[in-house]
Amino acid sequence: MKISLCATVKNEKHSIDRFIKSILNQSRLPDEIVIVDGGSTDGTTDVLRKYQTQHPDLLRIYVEPDANIARGRNISIAEARYDYIASADAGTEYPQNWLIELVHGFEENASADIIAGFFETRFHTVYEESISAVLYPKSDLINCDKFLPSARSVAFKKEVWKGIGGYAEWLPHGIGEDSHFFLRARNAGYKFVYAKNVTCYWHPRSDPIELFGQYFQYAKGASVGGFFSTFFFQAYGTNAFSFTARNLGRLLREGRFLCFITSVPILMIVLLGKVSGMIAGRLQKIRVRGTDRAGM
Repeated sequence: MKISLCATVKNEKHSIDRFIKSILNQSRLPDEIVIVDGGSTDGTTDVLRKYQTQHPDLLRIYVEPDANIARGRNISIAEARYDYIASADAGTEYPQNWLIELVHGFEENASADIIAGFFETRFHTVYEESISAVLYPKSDLINCDKFLPSARSVAFKKEVWKGIGGYAEWLPHGIGEDSHFFLRARNAGYKFVYAKNVTCYWHPRSDPIELFGQYFQYAKGASVGGFFSTFFFQAYGTNAFSFTARNLGRLLREGRFLCFITSVPILMIVLLGKVSGMIAGRLQKIRVRGTDRAGM
């Protein structure tokens, strides 16, 4: 079974080295690595070229200035030589067995179209710990029947990508592209297999402004893409309000009172980001419809 590892990056100078090393350190290497650089200006491309020189038969780099994240993913998959795609993201750390476990998912489930891995956060401060505790999944709170994979930890047949027309490049900045992609895949009837043992690690946003921007852009993309209700009311396949309440309860039971207190303003920032992003997305759709009518 041949598998292409595909990723898109932009201005990841401080994380790209760790990312590439964790991929090269896999117990089962991908059969090729295809990375699209969306026009980095911080030296990321130079780091990628260094690794390409060291691994010319394994790593291919494409530079596409101004490509948003969805377009970067589409280019990397279009250039992939093989029928199975593993999707990964810079800024993420991959344990040695991450890829081989994804491959095992296909070997053990011949009818599967998509193998959905999971992800966990790593943190250095109380603020980051609080974000991790209330916003991101614990395996016991995930509803696998409705969970939409993250593009940082998933593998799928290339025919799925072809069948649903790839990632939606028209989303604002291409953000929310993975939720949109896998929601369409589910609606099209492709078979998902959920592999909770396939876990990677990433770091949450380090300050409130970045956190607000993250959820603003997610919500805007979800609103423009027509899946805001899924984004707003579901978190990892379960009701978002129940998910949050259970996470808060966990903090109290474990005596993590500082995290509990810190989580309150964090949740307010996230809610503000979601609501304002939804409004911005709705306004953008209204403007687009108005432009279309004016051009008729």
